[in-house]
Amino acid sequence: MRLPIWIPLVFALACGDDDLSVDGGTDANLDAADAADAADAAQDDATRDAGRDDATVDARPDDADVDAAPDAADAGPSTSGGSGGVPCDRMGTVSSIPYCEASVAGVGLKIVEPADATGPLTLALYLHGDGARAYTNDTAARIQAPWARERDVLYVSALAPNGCAWWLDPEYTRCDGVVSADDQDTEGANAAALIEVIAALQAGYDLRRDPILLGGSSGGAVFLTASFLPAYGDDVHGAVALGCGGLAPWVPFAWDVDATSIGSTALDYNYGDADEFRADIESAIAAYDALAFPSAVNVLPGVEHCAFDHIGWITESWEAYLDAR
Repeated sequence: MRLPIWIPLVFALACGDDDLSVDGGTDANLDAADAADAADAAQDDATRDAGRDDATVDARPDDADVDAAPDAADAGPSTSGGSGGVPCDRMGTVSSIPYCEASVAGVGLKIVEPADATGPLTLALYLHGDGARAYTNDTAARIQAPWARERDVLYVSALAPNGCAWWLDPEYTRCDGVVSADDQDTEGANAAALIEVIAALQAGYDLRRDPILLGGSSGGAVFLTASFLPAYGDDVHGAVALGCGGLAPWVPFAWDVDATSIGSTALDYNYGDADEFRADIESAIAAYDALAFPSAVNVLPGVEHCAFDHIGWITESWEAYLDAR
């Protein structure tokens, strides 16, 4: 049931976006702050209840670009044939690896090209957790780019349009840890922005249309299962790695779900049995299982919310998916 919009809800925005080292260790100072925030934070009822039972909005905005991938019944070219890249606002480096920092449809991008690619590339997109430290501190790129750099993978770390949380409306810019049900992106604006990003990358690079590798941590994973896949899961097929996050769709699916429209998409969940959002994650598992999406589930004993190297695990999930093809 939708919560009254006037009820303030406290959300641990730092939760799920820990700065993790390449070997899986955590930054002690950040972890201490996260632990304090999590201890004081209430269970996030906005992600559990708001907009799910009585959702009436369309999952796919009318003006959204839905041509990021060909429909299965209308087979198009297997690669995008793009060239020229995406215009960079500036260049940066992480662990001596160069990246192009750009912006498309209000989404910040850090783009890492493979070191030596001889053919079409596979697109890998990572969506940070709430607070966006994995993007702003280059943590995600530091952990994931070396994996992509040695493969025919175009790696992109993407910043939510509000600079904070993928599941919250683009107008939510306070990033102060307090949200209401009205702040939730039930209109799918962020999903529409991400599909524009994919289209722009396909225009700028010669990318395989299938598979596309998606990965999200905490709030990024919530966005993928609750908003993006219900809107565009028939256009974007591939691996969906969900680190310590997920939620049952909060809007109706904008497409007819069957084996053909699901295509090559497979969901991979990894979370702890002590995660405070375990019930939300398992609501996503149940919802997608009921729709017959292929999935794998790994539950870590005694592990709390995102208290493992979820960023590094996503590259392992992507690798396993590619190896199985």
